Amino acid sequence: MLSSQEKREIWLKDAIACRDLLEDRAAKTIEMHRKGYCRLKITDANGNPLPYKKIKISQISHDFKFGANIFMLDEFKNEKDNTTYRENFKKYFNLATVPFYWDGLEPEKDKPRYNKNSPGVYRRPSPDLCVEYCSENNIDYKLHCLVYDKFIPSWLPKNDMLKMEKLYEKRFAEIAKRYSGFWEIEVINELLCEHAWKTQSVISDKKDIIEWAFALANKYFPKNHLVINEGNPINPAAREDWRSPYYLLLENALLKGVKIDKIGLQHHQFCGANAKSDEEYTAAVKRGSKMFDPYELYKGLDTFAALGLPLELTEVTIPTFGEAAEDEELQADLLEILYTVCFGHSSVDAVVYWNVPDGYAYAPSSSNWDENACRGGLWHHDLTPKKSAERLFYLFNEKWHTDLTIMTNQDGFAEFKGFFGEYSIEFENKTSTFAIRKNETNNYNLEF
Repeated sequence: MLSSQEKREIWLKDAIACRDLLEDRAAKTIEMHRKGYCRLKITDANGNPLPYKKIKISQISHDFKFGANIFMLDEFKNEKDNTTYRENFKKYFNLATVPFYWDGLEPEKDKPRYNKNSPGVYRRPSPDLCVEYCSENNIDYKLHCLVYDKFIPSWLPKNDMLKMEKLYEKRFAEIAKRYSGFWEIEVINELLCEHAWKTQSVISDKKDIIEWAFALANKYFPKNHLVINEGNPINPAAREDWRSPYYLLLENALLKGVKIDKIGLQHHQFCGANAKSDEEYTAAVKRGSKMFDPYELYKGLDTFAALGLPLELTEVTIPTFGEAAEDEELQADLLEILYTVCFGHSSVDAVVYWNVPDGYAYAPSSSNWDENACRGGLWHHDLTPKKSAERLFYLFNEKWHTDLTIMTNQDGFAEFKGFFGEYSIEFENKTSTFAIRKNETNNYNLEF
């Protein structure tokens, strides 16, 4: 087996070689695109300015989204674990991916599991339960996903195109009628992975599947941001430039006038998910480090950004190559590289981690694939945070975070530059709130 030092050398060599690119480009982009100026006028209740007063500014939320799937909400066998999951999720994330896989949402025809008291399906908490939790904890939530011809119920008439189209429209209409608060909706998922599925319906044969899916989505979700999502396209785009399959697929759809609001990019490193021996696992560890090469990451993101749409890393997995503390530290370092590139790219507005606790990932009994073998969670199996979770918390609550104490000038004004998000201000035991938003003036008169 490889030593911890050998793993570190393999997986960090590209980051070390591109350190200047990573640090310089990210720093410049973060300063220019993630922060804005704010001007506060502090007055008394009569509108008189309060000069030379000390005020405390504290950021309480980020506009940039750093999320995860919420597939294990209330899925544990004991209430202690369920409570721990609920407490930890809201501590580490401000966005949740809510499962709307059709087979889990409607395993029996005309008996959808929307209600939070619906019969349980593993890793598929009901939408009502997820929405309630997110709403109570100021977490935005997104739908994943409307069209995914892999996870579909067995009762569907899979070989009848007309009936399938009508049932899909019924599905869209029901979801739209029941839910309105989605931050965004993933309309269609993993078209370039269809060849590996064994549960396809005739929907997968549609030549105009993107046009059809987004036409339905725009009909029933006209006020939502609509996302297309694909598996691991960033590094191929870095190597293939404008000829990468996903880029060409997107360009073709946009040229045809399809209304897509955002490009979704998965970034899973499932190292060892199908290894059958220590030798195969060691070989897997030696491959794939380019997924954390800052040069390739930036080049791939730049390629998709040229299409003029926002980008989101919709699903991220970073492995832990063993059980040692050094292995956890390496996972945390890889996470910081990836999130720094994303936060340091002006077109990216969200990064969503995938499976959060170890041991509860996708592992179908019908194959040798087991994502749990990657140890790709940010928490241990007992739900305690790994170093990667602590690193994520540090990045968005300390490094990329604004907390300061400043003085008003002789006219009662105070000016500063801070990360986009919501803020609280404290002055003489009184508090108020305001926000710094991108492309807004951010001038406020606050009375105390």
